[in-house]
Amino acid sequence: MNQLSRDFRAFVLSQDIPGCTINKLDDDRIILDTTDAKGFVNFYRFEGMPEIVELRVVDADCPDDTTFFLHFELDDETRAEELFQEMRQVLQERDLYDTTRILLCCTAGLTTTLFASRLAEAAKTLSLDYSFEALPLAQAKEEGGSYDAVLLAPQVGYQRKAVAEAFPDAAVVEIPAKIFAAYDAGAALKLVMHLLSDHTIFPIENSGDLKVVRDMKKDATIMVITVVNRPRSSWTGWRIYVKDEVVAYGSVTKPQHDLRDIEDLLATLHLRGWRPQDLDAIGIAVPGVVNRGTVAERGHGITDYQLGRTLSKRYGTKVFVDNNANAAAVGCYVSQDNYDSLVLHTQQTGYMVAGQGIVVDGHLVKGRRNFAGELTPLFRAINDQYGPQSNDDLAWTSEGMRSLVAPILAADVSLVAPDAIYVAVDLLDDMNALREEMKRYFPDELEQYIPDLVRVTDYRERIALGELALCLQKLHNPRPHRKH
Repeated sequence: MNQLSRDFRAFVLSQDIPGCTINKLDDDRIILDTTDAKGFVNFYRFEGMPEIVELRVVDADCPDDTTFFLHFELDDETRAEELFQEMRQVLQERDLYDTTRILLCCTAGLTTTLFASRLAEAAKTLSLDYSFEALPLAQAKEEGGSYDAVLLAPQVGYQRKAVAEAFPDAAVVEIPAKIFAAYDAGAALKLVMHLLSDHTIFPIENSGDLKVVRDMKKDATIMVITVVNRPRSSWTGWRIYVKDEVVAYGSVTKPQHDLRDIEDLLATLHLRGWRPQDLDAIGIAVPGVVNRGTVAERGHGITDYQLGRTLSKRYGTKVFVDNNANAAAVGCYVSQDNYDSLVLHTQQTGYMVAGQGIVVDGHLVKGRRNFAGELTPLFRAINDQYGPQSNDDLAWTSEGMRSLVAPILAADVSLVAPDAIYVAVDLLDDMNALREEMKRYFPDELEQYIPDLVRVTDYRERIALGELALCLQKLHNPRPHRKH
């Protein structure tokens, strides 16, 4: 055990975490106990190599419910302490993973008190671990509190921005008038579940339902790494494909997104026996603008992260890096043979920022500096029609999201005329309603050009399969994609 290993163990044991006891089981195991969760810090030693540290947080009552999990190579003290602090954050913020707390606000609190009781009854019937409270808006803003969601009655909906500032960690949304007026607990619960869902479009890690059905060589061994960011978490999954069959897989779940997690993941797998020379390529699908292996994701302060070059040089293996929405679009293309041109649209609840992947006649459209599919300018241009109303406000309800997305998809039809549009948006689960909204932008004689709308319920699967296909294509046909 070297000095860095001893220092990190001492650092963990010296932490003072309210409500948490820390015990050293032996030289390689430390356990952290709170009322609602257990944390584990495990060390794995390899002769002549840095140690591997495993950090894990599980629910105290359900040990199979892992809310934080990663491995990393213990070679950087600062990085190790940063990752432990993320684990500590998860341990302390149990309201994210235990009882879901929801606050209802109106002017005086009377109508929301009744509504809260109905919601509580409905949640109990559905075995949902939700708690509901009701307060006058002024009192709620003054007292604050830790809530997962704040629901505003229509009469105080205009204060959504101010409430969001008072409750920065909560999802804040106005209850649609028709739901509130009818005290429709079922519809309100559906709204809450949409707001807080982190799994609607994400199945289990290795469902394996999708396969490459297009005619392409599938004779390579490829590791695929996919990164998907959510409002409350970042998920990084990995798979090893032999031909097109998954032979190994795993994932990392953390509260924050950090591209260094990919480097930690590969270093860990390497030390555990993975040999780069056994792979024909590594394919990585990440958020942001990806140009020749360099990642720019301004929302996370990333402007010039040379991920592909760094990893290729380190492991002596071909490394391909792509935008995850582009990979998902390719995944949609290669997993069927009915549509040769398609658009994949993805957007998170509560967010104006959206992304698209575009495939035309079987070719992925990347455009100049791979900017094709980055929709922020288009959203701003189209949705200025809402004036002072925030686009973020619209993005919290199904109706609002349809009004945001429909004109974007109408523009896709005008510019690309795809055979199908794949929709990976939690709030948009009714494709018929979305089609009706799109019709607003088409004269009757042009409605025939609205393509098939396909609901995506397996976004991670689409990304992984698409990145596999992109790697196979680059290995066997290294020429650049044809530009459109």
